Order: sequence, then structure tokens, then C-alpha cells
Amino acid sequence: MLAAVSTAAHEIRLELEQGPAYLTFREGDDLEHIADAFAAKHDLKGGEGCVGRDCVVRMLTSAMRIEMDGGGVGVNRVSVSGVEYRRQGALEVARQAQLSRPPAAVTAEPRHVSAPCAPPFCSFECATNDALVEERVARDFIEDDPELRELMRGYPPPRKCSHSLYPIFIGIPRSEVVDCVPRKYYGFRGGHHSKFGDRAYAFGPHEESEYKRAYRESYFGSTKKKAGWDCMRHYEIVASGAVPFFDEDPTQAPSATLAFWPKRLLRDLRTWPGVFPNGTVDVDVLDASGSYSKLAAGLLTYLRERLTTEALARYILETMGQAQARKVLILSAHPAPDFLRESVVHGFRQRLGAEAVDFIKPLHLYEPRVAAPWDLAARSELYGNGFTYAYRLRDDPRVDRSDIAKRLRDHFFDVVVYASVHRGLPYFDVVREHYGYDEIAFVDGEDEHGWSNFSVGLPAVGHYFMRELPDGCPPDIEVGEGFFSGG
Repeated sequence: MLAAVSTAAHEIRLELEQGPAYLTFREGDDLEHIADAFAAKHDLKGGEGCVGRDCVVRMLTSAMRIEMDGGGVGVNRVSVSGVEYRRQGALEVARQAQLSRPPAAVTAEPRHVSAPCAPPFCSFECATNDALVEERVARDFIEDDPELRELMRGYPPPRKCSHSLYPIFIGIPRSEVVDCVPRKYYGFRGGHHSKFGDRAYAFGPHEESEYKRAYRESYFGSTKKKAGWDCMRHYEIVASGAVPFFDEDPTQAPSATLAFWPKRLLRDLRTWPGVFPNGTVDVDVLDASGSYSKLAAGLLTYLRERLTTEALARYILETMGQAQARKVLILSAHPAPDFLRESVVHGFRQRLGAEAVDFIKPLHLYEPRVAAPWDLAARSELYGNGFTYAYRLRDDPRVDRSDIAKRLRDHFFDVVVYASVHRGLPYFDVVREHYGYDEIAFVDGEDEHGWSNFSVGLPAVGHYFMRELPDGCPPDIEVGEGFFSGG
């Protein structure tokens, strides 16, 4: 059967209870129809973290979209079931717990210096010579735009169901955000609008600087809904001083998804002077209108203040009523990359330093200690080559990852954050026994998948933050007590 599959087809291998199965599809296919037919053929009705046939269809559709976009789903993202993720996670938790020791006395900080920078990535020209003028333009634009003004002043509201569910954003390290809107030389970068074609993932593992420069020099960066509406590319574009241009209408996202983005403003870009519905731009007309410089400056200022990883950590704590928390435990189980988990860890470390304890420790977040020939291969295994999130933290020997269970029983930490709920809930029974609702946060950063056992059962235990939050409320079903136990 496999030999008959055209080389033009995509194929995903899934491990089902009855054995492996292969989901095949081609460009232009109705992905939801194929997913529904596959689910019907194999009688897939949900299960680990997925409630009902609709959830299965959404997850399969998302997997096919990732595969077509060059994300390399394969075994790493799809064929590993929830049960297997949790099994792997339990092993990783046990391994790291065994290796963790209390930090030794730190005698002196290692000496770090900046490495020489290779042009043309070391500097760029600002579009406006006067920083104060750009700041005033940005503030005026934010104040004049109802969406941005509201987002700058407060947080999107929670979804009020039997228990509240909270929207969340991915976030980007402050170090990746430029200090001014750069001078522009191209209309578009990325997607089919660019003369270079769709370069997402076409950049090699060591071409992150070129990837960011391409956005800095362009008016717009093409972006779109992938396996979910919210993705790191939106943040990378704005952080580079460009404007995200959505292939789809972002207002079609569920109301609490992309809730931290000015969706109507970004939708209406297509009607601006010099911007055409086919995704092309007349830069002379656009510059003459003066609209672009105000928009780019306003978005950059908004992201710098409200969409960084540190802002993400602040949002989680303030939503929990824990703004003064100083000791935070960030729990996860699986070592594989997860954009939102990485942003949560980075943000809390930036905010609290060594008092933010990440367990398990995601090794790809930390700077390699030596010039490593393995780096090329290692980066190529990370989502998006690790751009924007990998190696952004310096290992701090003061972080104490030892005796986690005992310290939880002693209520050593002010707050516990489960940063990737679908990939394991280590120490869940201990946390639930010793911490209250306002001391526990659950972060669901998975791609669009509808409701799951996690979003049904966990909002009663702690504050539940969900990246792709559907409209409506979770189904009123019973989730067995033992589902979450054991990590």
C-alpha cells in the first residue's frame, strides 16, 4: 500500500491501540474531511487529553497543516500518544530528580564578554532619526486606536464557565525586540507575497540573524494560521520592527484566541492606501499616507511593553492575584520543545532570577558552555530551528532543583506553574494537597484542539491558561480523579 502512495503526497504515521496507521494527503485536499474519514475508519473517539470525535478531527487537521508547512511532524509530534508522552515524562522527571543536587556555594561568577559581530547583522538604520519623535508617534497611535488602547491598559477578560479559563500569549524575549522601526527596503518577506518565496523553515539552523534581518528590512512579514492561530512568527515580525500581514482574517479566530493582538486593526490593513488585497504594496503610496510609520511604531511599543516573556510571567502572576510572589516552581515533564513552556520559563527567570526554578530543566533553553560542533544538528531538531527561544538563558548555578517533593510538602514555593499540561503533570497529587486554587497555574500551549480532559478537569484545581481557547465552554463531563495523578 505504501508503495502506491505518490511522492507528491504527505504521510503521517500514527500509533493507534490497534497498531500503526498512516494518514496520507496532498496539497489542496479538504483536510478536515480526510481527518474525519480517518477518525471514522479507525473509530477514534478521543482519549488522552482529547474529548470526542471533533477534538480528534481538529488535532489530525492541525498535524496535517504542520506537515504541509514543513514542520516535520512525523514521529516527534504525532505518533507519540498522550500515554506515551506521560510515560516518557515520568522517566525524565525521575532521571532529573536523581541527578539534581542542592547548589554548591558559588565562589565567583564566570567572566563573560560579547563575541565580535559579523556584519551586516550588527546594526541597522532607524527609519526616524529622533527617538523621542518615534516614541510620541507610537503613544499617540496607541491612544487613538481603541483596540491597542484597551490592550495596553488591561488584560483580556477570562472565559466565564463553571470555572474561569484565561487567554494567554506566547511572548518573546526582550532581547529580540529592536529599539526602533528600521528603515525599509522591501514590501514583503515570507509567504507567497515575497519574491523569495516562502522562506519559513527554509533558513538553515545557523541563519537566524539573516531571518531577523529579512523582517527588519521589510514593511510587512507574511504570517498565517498554522496548526493554531497564535504562533511565534507574529511576535518575531513585530519584534523586528515590521508589521504582520495575515493571509487569513485574524478576526475569524475564536474571541479568546489571539486575544492579546489587535485583530481588527490587522485585518483592516488590506484596505490601507498602497496595500492591495492580493498581498502587494505600493511603498510610495504607503509612505505618503504616513499610516505605516505610526502603525509600526505603535505595534513595536505595544509588544515591547505587553508581549515579552517577562510580561507573560507578570500576567500569569497578576491574574492569579500573586503579583508579589517571589519563589515560583515551573513544572513540566517532557524535554521536547514547547514554545509557550519555553516562554514561561524564560519570563519567570527574567523576572525572579534563581528563585524561578524550572523542573524539568529544558536543556535547549540554555547557552552551550563551549563552541559545539553538535549545534547544527541539535538546532535542526528544534521547532523552527530554535529561532528566538533556544540558548536564551545562561545557566545559573544558584537554581536549586533538588528535593522538589519535600519542598512542595513544606510549601517552600509561593506559586506552582504547570507550563505544559498535555506533556505531564509531575507531583500533581502533592501539589493539589499542599497548594490552593490561587497558588496553582496550568498552561495549555498546544495547537488548536478544542476541549480536552485537561481543560475540562483542571480549571477547578487552579488558574487555567489556554493559548487556543475555543468559543463556548467545556463539555460537562466527568474526568476520573486518576487521570491527572502520577504525572
